[in-house]
Amino acid sequence: MERGIPLIQIPASMSLVFRLRTQCCRKPIQAALLAAFAFLCSLLGQLTQPEGGLSILWPANALLATLMIRHPALAHPLSWAGALCGLALGSVLQGLRWPPAVGYGITDLSGALVAWIILSSPWSPPRLRSPRAIGQVLTACAAAAATNAAVALALTPWLRPGGQWTTIALNWFFGQLLSYSAFLPPVMLLPRRLRLRGDRRHSWASLRKRLLSGTLLLPVVALAASLSLCFVLGGPGAIAFPIPALMYCALAYRQITTAWLTLVTALAVMLGIANGWLPLGASQPLAGLHFHAWDMVSLRLGVLLLVASPLLVSGILAARSDLISSLHVALDHDGLTRALSRQAFLRSAEEHLGRTPAPPQGNALLMMDIDHFKLLNDRHGHAAGDQVLKAFARTIRGVVRPRDLFGRLGGEEFSLFLPDTSEQDANDIAERLRGRVAGLEISLNGGAPLKISVSIGTVHDSQAPLASLSGLLAYADQAMYQAKRGGRNRVHAYGGGAAEASDASDTTEDPAWHPPLNNAPRAP
Repeated sequence: MERGIPLIQIPASMSLVFRLRTQCCRKPIQAALLAAFAFLCSLLGQLTQPEGGLSILWPANALLATLMIRHPALAHPLSWAGALCGLALGSVLQGLRWPPAVGYGITDLSGALVAWIILSSPWSPPRLRSPRAIGQVLTACAAAAATNAAVALALTPWLRPGGQWTTIALNWFFGQLLSYSAFLPPVMLLPRRLRLRGDRRHSWASLRKRLLSGTLLLPVVALAASLSLCFVLGGPGAIAFPIPALMYCALAYRQITTAWLTLVTALAVMLGIANGWLPLGASQPLAGLHFHAWDMVSLRLGVLLLVASPLLVSGILAARSDLISSLHVALDHDGLTRALSRQAFLRSAEEHLGRTPAPPQGNALLMMDIDHFKLLNDRHGHAAGDQVLKAFARTIRGVVRPRDLFGRLGGEEFSLFLPDTSEQDANDIAERLRGRVAGLEISLNGGAPLKISVSIGTVHDSQAPLASLSGLLAYADQAMYQAKRGGRNRVHAYGGGAAEASDASDTTEDPAWHPPLNNAPRAP
């Protein structure tokens, strides 16, 4: 072979070149996509623009800021430039010349930039599940709106020669505050990715039950009725009609659902006012009402309260729900190992056994006991024993399925309930768990790593169809005793033989101490 560049370096070099080209092309593509997104958002905002005035609701700034917050990789100068081009193009299509269109785009992006900086900072709330978090987001909305108003005032001689600075400041601030407050929370509450958790059959059954009982539809029906009343009656108090229904939605639905229903309600009210579908004491649309600046401030403040009230209520309820959940976790889980407590495990296993119809493959139960745990405590201390328990529980949790029930029954004794699992699968799972535990190495105070083992007994409900949970636990406990008598570090199935470990059990013990003989009494 001729000497030269080793063949193994050629693919690596090609891969590096490909990555560089991809990174160089990615930013312009992102900028072009953001330009299109900003352009579409500007067209949406112009739907609420009365003739000769500013838009009542302008979503572009809030949506751009939220997009940058949720996807930090987009927040580079080229993306902001693309967003500016998209906003300016939307204004040009509405009849503005390019210089004023660019000025309006700069004004819009200044507030979006401030909202992105504040809500991307470490002090910003990671989740909107408390009134304090909602208040922080609304504070960031106010800061962004104030920035928009300040930049608009600075550019007033250029954008609107002869315009009154008070009118400009009030319109920009309260208009942008309403837009940020309406659009930021629902978009920020969207999940990062869709996840299917838990038993989907149980979820669909619960949803069907709620639909049949009417608890899922009544809040939406009430909201639709209140909005219809707004458009039928009209008048100065019409914007307050949906507030009770939105509070009902906040009590009945999740926070994200309430936020999106609130946004839809705000859009319906503002579009109805802008186009004359919801007359505020006159039959003409907003362009013909000749609102005074303070009248517009009052209108926007009213809609802002309509938006903020259900959001704060949903934040209070979400915080209470999180507190109740944390209390349930504290009550139902062992504080040291994070496994289910004895009471919670027995209760949940009873619920699974009592399900009708029974799962096709039946249910399995495993009893697990850490070998020579009492000697380990005597030799290394209770702190070392706690480390072993935590490492053992962490290993088991990393292997089992989310629907499986893993509980600590007391001391070093644990149990695992496997719903909808065949007898053979249960034995395979038990052997895999035994191997994982045997491979653990636990460091204690920088000394030699400690190795542990576990004895496991398994039973399947097909072996005892009429047995209760306590009966299955007794059978699994008998099988576990057989595993210990057979040499420990092994799996024994009830009514069958032991699954032999790959090596002798003594090889898994800590060399720093000698385990007792295999026929020693069981550790407490």
